[in-house]
Amino acid sequence: MNVAERYLRGPSSEPVMRIIRMHTKILICRITQAPAKKKWVMAMASASVFEVMNAPSCGLDVHKEVIEACVLDEHGEKHRKTFNTMRKSLYALRDWIVSLKCFHVLMESTSVYWIPIYELLEEVRDMDVGVGNPYKMKQVPGRPKTDKGDADWIARLCMAGLILKSFVIGRKFREIREYTRYHKKLVDERARQVNRIEKLLQMNGFKLSSVLSDITGASGMKLLKKLRDNGSVTLTDVYVSLHKKVKKTPEEIEGALNGMMKLTSRLLLGKMISRLESCEGEIAEIYNMMVELSQGYRSHIELLKSIPGIGEQSAIYLIAEISNDLSLFRTSGHLTSWAGLAPKDNESAGRLRYSKTQKANIYIKSVLVECAWAATKTRNTRLSNWYWSNVGRIGRKKAIIAVARKLLVYIYAMLKNGELYNDSLDAADTEKRKARKLESARKIVAHRVNDPSVQTHCINTTHTTEMLPPQPSTHDRADAATGGTDNPGSLKKRGRPRRVVSDDGSGKPGVGIENNVSPKKRGRPRKKADDNIQEQTKLEAVKSDAPKKRGRPRKTMIDVKQVKSLMA
Repeated sequence: MNVAERYLRGPSSEPVMRIIRMHTKILICRITQAPAKKKWVMAMASASVFEVMNAPSCGLDVHKEVIEACVLDEHGEKHRKTFNTMRKSLYALRDWIVSLKCFHVLMESTSVYWIPIYELLEEVRDMDVGVGNPYKMKQVPGRPKTDKGDADWIARLCMAGLILKSFVIGRKFREIREYTRYHKKLVDERARQVNRIEKLLQMNGFKLSSVLSDITGASGMKLLKKLRDNGSVTLTDVYVSLHKKVKKTPEEIEGALNGMMKLTSRLLLGKMISRLESCEGEIAEIYNMMVELSQGYRSHIELLKSIPGIGEQSAIYLIAEISNDLSLFRTSGHLTSWAGLAPKDNESAGRLRYSKTQKANIYIKSVLVECAWAATKTRNTRLSNWYWSNVGRIGRKKAIIAVARKLLVYIYAMLKNGELYNDSLDAADTEKRKARKLESARKIVAHRVNDPSVQTHCINTTHTTEMLPPQPSTHDRADAATGGTDNPGSLKKRGRPRRVVSDDGSGKPGVGIENNVSPKKRGRPRKKADDNIQEQTKLEAVKSDAPKKRGRPRKTMIDVKQVKSLMA
């Protein structure tokens, strides 16, 4: 039975199949055509519809040294072959796939082993090449796990159209991306080198970071070189090395560098300084090459630079990661999900469960988060207004991820429509915020004006305040109605009742308490004075006839019977 017989054509003359997942197994449901007067009958009613490629499909399981290939032709027959990863073998793989008239290739690979095969196959005319995510192409339980079996399974998935291909940008953008990612690695390496220098200074007792904000700046590097050459820094060296914008005085900096560095530490410090300088030179050189390679996309870079928080370097990074053609992403939501800035769907029994953002492209995510932090520092923009309005409610981490997602949504719309960032929308957003605050203030003022207990009110909302005469309180109105506080018919006082003191001058409580409420004593009852000796069970005394010793005198316990006998 061939593929055409297995997947019958529907009414629209298009190959269709019904697929349902049940207990991690994929069941392909056959569709049969009933007589003309009856409807179509499906084997499973709840199946999903997928388009089947009624053409040969190839699955490649790529490793470091071996490539397992399997071609599934239109008759359902399998053609298997093993190739190595050398250049000549790759050409043989391409010729073998073309000889079988196969123009649909799907490969599974880790690391970067797929790149030379992908670049070689994409040169073939009308060749549809894709790379699948290994996490989503796991072998179905019940099948033997072998390299040939994996290639066979990938070919079946390719023919059924069950795997979404990973987003692979064009070759020119891949070349720029190699430089941008290496540039980021060098920047991270420079930061690690600065931390190593700081650690070495702290181990030797030099507190340069306490008096300078950047120990590798203009003043810091001069002082580090003086320390490397001489092992110590004098006040004259500090005066010569300091920049005029340094806030600390030369005496404070000289005190932070007071001491002598060992010879071994000086040699290690010299190696670290030379490594730092070489790293900075490489960073500048790679950046210039990045700018040169991206000259053909200056218009797109200028579009991104118009967004608050995105500069020249960040714009080149973003163009290298997502390219200028976003047709593969149907909506901005697909792009944000691919970038790992949107939470995963986690719904069960009609309830949405908490889910975190998924792991994705770490390069674009880190760059967007850095741009989001820069956008929060701007004034009167939509991004900064949203951040400072929600950071107190959801926290800094969630708020900055949300701002990064908003940035990517703006980028998607601007690159797709070719429009600059609209600054007038920021002004409109600021006006809306002011209007909301003013409306909230008016509601508060209206509530206070209607409340008679408030003495001072804002009558007019146009920033004019009028002092109203003080209104009588509740007790004053009640006293006025009943004739004063001495009137028995006045309102009952609130709070704890006042204790009444007797008139005999002893200061003891009187017979009762105001409002005729008897007092309730607290704590343990006091003992009588004449029963102290009889109720005591043990007494403490110091032996007077014992020899005098140093320190605190020792106390002994005397029984009550002995005390009574002595008293008799």
